[in-house]
Amino acid sequence: MNLISADQISKSTSDKNLFLNISFGINDGDKTALIGINGSGKSTLLKIICKMEEPDSGTVTLNNSLRMKFVEQSPHFDQDLTIEETVISLCETSPDRENRIRKIQAVLDELNAGDLSQIIRNLSGGNRKKIAIADAFSSDTDLLVLDEPTNHLDLSTIVWMEKKLRRRSQAILLVTHDRYFLENVVNSIYELDHETLYRYEGNYDRYLEQKNEKYELMNEMEQKKMQFLKKEMEWLKRQPKARGTKQKARTDRIEEIAGRKKISNPASLEFSVSGRRLGKRILEIKNISKSFSNKLLFGGFSYTFRGQERIGIVGPNGSGKSTLLNIIAGKILSDTGDVISGLNTHIGYFDQLGESMNQDEKTLDFIKNHAGQKIAMPDGSVLTASRMLEMFNFNSRMQNMQIKKLSGGEKRRLNLVYILMKNPNFLILDEPTNDLDLATLTVLEDLIERFPGCVLIVSHDRYFMDRTVDYLFTLSDDGKIEGYPGNYSDYLFYREISENKSAEPERNIKKKQKINEKNKLSFKEKRELENLENEIDSLEKEKERLMNILNSGDGNHEVLSDSGIRHQEIETLLEEKLLRWEFLSSFEN
Repeated sequence: MNLISADQISKSTSDKNLFLNISFGINDGDKTALIGINGSGKSTLLKIICKMEEPDSGTVTLNNSLRMKFVEQSPHFDQDLTIEETVISLCETSPDRENRIRKIQAVLDELNAGDLSQIIRNLSGGNRKKIAIADAFSSDTDLLVLDEPTNHLDLSTIVWMEKKLRRRSQAILLVTHDRYFLENVVNSIYELDHETLYRYEGNYDRYLEQKNEKYELMNEMEQKKMQFLKKEMEWLKRQPKARGTKQKARTDRIEEIAGRKKISNPASLEFSVSGRRLGKRILEIKNISKSFSNKLLFGGFSYTFRGQERIGIVGPNGSGKSTLLNIIAGKILSDTGDVISGLNTHIGYFDQLGESMNQDEKTLDFIKNHAGQKIAMPDGSVLTASRMLEMFNFNSRMQNMQIKKLSGGEKRRLNLVYILMKNPNFLILDEPTNDLDLATLTVLEDLIERFPGCVLIVSHDRYFMDRTVDYLFTLSDDGKIEGYPGNYSDYLFYREISENKSAEPERNIKKKQKINEKNKLSFKEKRELENLENEIDSLEKEKERLMNILNSGDGNHEVLSDSGIRHQEIETLLEEKLLRWEFLSSFEN
């Protein structure tokens, strides 16, 4: 069933075209991502789809029975209400009001949103986002629209959301830079690129393959055009000034090819900042602690940084991750202990707020005036401010644009260039992936890999953390900070093993209790056990058949989409039936 159909829609701002005459559709069960560089119009397109904005031209048609829910990047609630009052207000028009309230509260409990009597204005951005997510995930919808759903959320909530989205059979449309979502959740990707919308079948890995194939084809066509242009230019030089109609048409064609807009494959960043030389002492933390409103965030933490460390910081929303960074950077003081920085240690702090900018200043002028006109490279060469901006996707037009005309993501990207141009040797990044596009994230990951100093990162982006860090500080609600070697996936694996080991004795006790309470099956349960064995066998065979279809890539989009949805349903069913079979089997002997 078609849910949304967009036909030849266009949208422009006062400075540029966002997209021109694009058409697309979203069907029941589609799991689609919308990607593109900052400022390409992703959020605007979502708002047009949700009828919150109108296109300049073209039409968007919604199915008459469509039930849709939209979660914005930064949800807005009445600042003076409590969480509980906010939940009640969200359900005011619901026909099953009490049931809806209970559902939302149950999801908030799953997300560890805390005391429902908390006032909205006192909540972190992550906990406000949890309210919007709980509202959306407890609603009966045909289409869930999510704009950067992972922004401001802690990693455990993001993992929870990914599992929910993977199991969801209804349609999803999301703007995200979370590459694990793109890899594990979606089955198609739309990309806004140079005012046009391109569709790619499959997940993120398949998108990268198809995009590479596309640019290889474009490069071949470019080479052929250049060869043609070279021959035509030679012909043009040989011609007399007086030309006939045919010669004029041929000349016009040459000029058209020579003056066309060229689209090239954006290459990854092939440079690293040189960084000031680090001294013998880099940075030392001695027994620091911090409390707010009588709540201990962390206490008794000590650490000595060594050269070229790559450390990530993880923990639930409100556990004090940003506070720890601010103490290390000297922005705020700890309650106890000391932070001792080396004489040659120069911190570059890319925080969530960003540098205060004169909105009337031009992009290039801001970098030159506040960060410098050039930066030294490790090989002794010099990189100008303009060239540095180009490497972070600021073309000449954008470099001469006033800051106030940039999108939120473009301002974040500009602030990143500012930090790097100041040539730090200790880089602190607080949620660096928020509002940054995939191209910029790749650039930043490559830069961190080559960075000659220390790097300290707070991020909810698992893919980014896996690529950039090799050690973790983990913050917990009881005020402890512990260290784990490895990246975030390593930590998750370690935590899962630990939890399984600690839960094993409890599971064995409960199992023995059940066996003691009931030592044989009823006739009905014996029949159920026999049927379960047949059902599990049948589901396993269907799962194998669907995997063959998905791995082959044959068939049209609908077949592959339906197979993917059914495969997810079977995995859930198998899990339930195997648990029931295991329980009933324990009474057989």
